[in-house]
Amino acid sequence: MGALVTGQGYAEGRDLVAPVSRPAGPGGRPGGEPSGGLRVSGLGVALPDGRGGHHTVLEQLDLDVPRGRLVVLLGPSGAGKSTLLAALLGLLPTGSLVRGHGWWEDGAAEPVDLVDPGAPARERLRGRVAAWLPQAPVGSLTPVLTVGHHLTEKARVHEPAAQVQAAVRLAMRRHDVEPQWWRRLPSQLSGGQAQRVSNALALLGDPGLVLADEPTTGLDRPRARAAAAGLTALAHDEGRAVLVVTHDLRLAEEAADTVVELDGGRTTGSDVPVTEVIARARRATHRLAPHATTAQRLAAPGEVPAAGGGPAAGGGPATSGAGPDEAQGPGLAGVDLTLRRGRGTLVRSGVTLRVRPDRTTGLMAPSGAGKTTLLRTLALLHRPATGEVRLDGRPVRGTGYAVPAALRRRIAFVPQDPRQGVDPRWTLGRSLLEPSRLAGRAGDDTTVARMLDGVGLAPELAGRRPDEVSGGQLQRVVLARALALGADYLLLDEPTSMVDAATARAVVRAVHEHQHATGCGVLVASHDEELLRTWCDVVVEW
Repeated sequence: MGALVTGQGYAEGRDLVAPVSRPAGPGGRPGGEPSGGLRVSGLGVALPDGRGGHHTVLEQLDLDVPRGRLVVLLGPSGAGKSTLLAALLGLLPTGSLVRGHGWWEDGAAEPVDLVDPGAPARERLRGRVAAWLPQAPVGSLTPVLTVGHHLTEKARVHEPAAQVQAAVRLAMRRHDVEPQWWRRLPSQLSGGQAQRVSNALALLGDPGLVLADEPTTGLDRPRARAAAAGLTALAHDEGRAVLVVTHDLRLAEEAADTVVELDGGRTTGSDVPVTEVIARARRATHRLAPHATTAQRLAAPGEVPAAGGGPAAGGGPATSGAGPDEAQGPGLAGVDLTLRRGRGTLVRSGVTLRVRPDRTTGLMAPSGAGKTTLLRTLALLHRPATGEVRLDGRPVRGTGYAVPAALRRRIAFVPQDPRQGVDPRWTLGRSLLEPSRLAGRAGDDTTVARMLDGVGLAPELAGRRPDEVSGGQLQRVVLARALALGADYLLLDEPTSMVDAATARAVVRAVHEHQHATGCGVLVASHDEELLRTWCDVVVEW
């Protein structure tokens, strides 16, 4: 392998990771330690910067993931966690520079270097040796193929014909894939549902190494706990080597045998107990926003709302959502909506919700409850089956470009998967300036730098394309562009799902400052109760 040459101060011999472990207790790995596992040594990665050069992401990284152990790689957005997984899977962008090794050792078999671009049949290693659980699962699914088609085709690659259906049924049970999803397309799945389908696909080949990129993104707490338990079982019960990259401290606390900290190429400590690492990281979650909150419980179909003044499910007074008469006032409102996903899957009916100017409303609901569908409906991107959207009391007809531009510009929507909000061919700087261009306003590099700084990003990211930054960084870019629109109403779908706690605080601060300056109304959809109750003026719970 050739040396990594970047011109950005590649530091030979710098150790970037700080491993910390918890001792194996009585409930730890059964029986002895399985042989083999992943051993990363001296790994360095530099990605193309779009201008003919490279920017260094990883330097001299060493990491061990033995079989039967679950190792969590903990670090902020943009630290290089996902780049490590891409290197191990042979999925780095064309033109990337790589040095070092990622040896997979499986008993008596000859070790395989997963990061060697010259290794034969790398595609066959994916799925059979290494499984990838992606951060943005919808993007990993073919949009024109149903869930059943995905599962069947993947099983045919790895299983004898007579065992295909049995393998598919087992994968569906293990990963909580509902039978009624069989004929659905990816566009008809929620983020959490797509995550479960993606997990089932990844493990159909019975790989020895599992690489999970933010596996709890888009999942409510019960589903996240189930995902953590599933990953733990893959390591402890089935003897696989499991590497999880995440900013989810609960996942690290509940599931990790070893925690490795990675932060922008610098070590943050060594030989520290897992509990201390988690406690240090958790301190960054405090003081998100000094909001006292109330809670509403929006009745599901067939339910009777609790009487006013009674305790709501999450605390505070329990009332129904805004009624049709209240939706006549200033604000963005959905009135008596029936929501369907994709080609007709019923998501929710009888929904009435109002977003008031200069107020932050939280929508708390589990995965698959229809949060994204509601936000897309309010953003005039999705037509409700029944009911209507009102803007300052007046009904708005149509969706997309059928709506007058003056009305469309009053509403900004930030999707959960940020790749849905940018053109993959454009640099981030161009994407950020597009709202100014459409509005006839001048914008330059200084404008872009100011927008990036507002969401805690460095100005040099402006020259990169979406596939050259992390999911968390791209999520903040899409938010910065939405803020630049100057819309009256800002709709945020899981806006902190891809970022660590410290970055989440920066996101909240950016939205607060924008709201204070403009008086816009904000709707935040999430299943993170702590986030919503420390951020929002009112929380509506489904």
